[in-house]
Amino acid sequence: MARVYMETMIQRCVTFSQIKQLQSHFLTAGHFQSSFLRSRLLERCAVSPFGDLSFAVKIFRHIPKPLTNDWNAVIRGFAASPHPSLAFSWFRSMLRQTSSSAICRVDALTCSFTLKACARALCSSATVQLHCQISRHGFSDDARLGTTLLDAYSKNGDLVSAHKLFDEMSGRDIASWNALISGLASGNRASEALELYKRMEIEGIRRNEITVVAALGACSHLGAVKEGENIYGYFKDANLDHNVIVSNAAIDMYSKCGFVDKAFQVFDQITGKKSVVTWNTMIMGFAVHGEAHRALEVFEKLEVNGIKPDDVSYLAALTACRHAGLVEYGTSVFNNMARNGVGPNMKHYGCVVDLLGRAGKLREAHDIICSMSMVPDPVLWQSLLGASEIHNNVEMAEIASRKVNEMGVNDDGDFVLLSNVYAAQGRWKDVGRVRDDMETKQVKKIPDP
Repeated sequence: MARVYMETMIQRCVTFSQIKQLQSHFLTAGHFQSSFLRSRLLERCAVSPFGDLSFAVKIFRHIPKPLTNDWNAVIRGFAASPHPSLAFSWFRSMLRQTSSSAICRVDALTCSFTLKACARALCSSATVQLHCQISRHGFSDDARLGTTLLDAYSKNGDLVSAHKLFDEMSGRDIASWNALISGLASGNRASEALELYKRMEIEGIRRNEITVVAALGACSHLGAVKEGENIYGYFKDANLDHNVIVSNAAIDMYSKCGFVDKAFQVFDQITGKKSVVTWNTMIMGFAVHGEAHRALEVFEKLEVNGIKPDDVSYLAALTACRHAGLVEYGTSVFNNMARNGVGPNMKHYGCVVDLLGRAGKLREAHDIICSMSMVPDPVLWQSLLGASEIHNNVEMAEIASRKVNEMGVNDDGDFVLLSNVYAAQGRWKDVGRVRDDMETKQVKKIPDP
């Protein structure tokens, strides 16, 4: 009864201070000697959103002989942390310290947590090492662990190993199929992803939302709208079209295939609550296909519907303004970002600099670059240089060219742009100086294809 009560107390902890109080009670009451309760408290501290992984590590350090569940709690915490690669370091430490222990051994959960860390950290070599450990410890027949390994290979881009593992699996489940289809779709092997999806269909395996999202992503890469419609049709026939994540994938698929009206039809027919991703996908779909006013109309409805725009929302709106040359609206959107607590990143600056540059507002574009709190990307100065050539502005062209050179970029196109600006003004000595500078820096003009 005491153990059940204490386990209930662990589950009721909802703040870090409660975890610390319970840990103190464990020490004074002798509950810390119970490996079950101790590992549960460690896990609560290491994994829960209100916990503290560093405190969990301190608790762990005071355990004279940590058992498997103690190690697993800390490894799981690191796997979910901002530094997932440390989970593999702990895994190796566990292997070293438990090699001679009969009561503490790596188990399937240890490998599973570490594999998830490898997938998050994109540690391909660690994944291979873990595969060896799984075979060595006799876990190869564990279907769930095999799927986790398959997912790690896929997310690390080792699709050859992932496919080989999939073919060798004796008991595949839906998660195994989804892991490989997702890996192929995101790894520039979209055709193979669709082939695997069709194989599922032939073998009569029921697809779920994750399968459909991955397959629609493959269709987006290939521009395969007919296949995408068939896949989305299966989804609707299965009465699963209430799932907003799949609807988002369908909107993205139709948009990337050039069918923005069909994308909007899916968007408009969503009966449940649209996520910010739903709105962003539709805005960007309109924006990249020259439907700026429709994009901005959706953007304006976003907040009306109780959704706070994020950085992607603003980028989509700025992209629409850039394509349509809507300078005033675009600068207003850009200025509203900070007021709404969304900090602009390099892509936002790139959009607004390009927008102003195309409109001939070179001084404003220059001032925005200079006002950045981060180091500007060379592309921003190159964008200003290109706009200066279009508008024959020698002063701005020289400033932008100098900034590009200071950043160590020696692209032949930048020299040509500056030379063209001088040539348009009849400044032939400066044209010659640019050519001499190219020779000095051994920059060769690449001929047009």
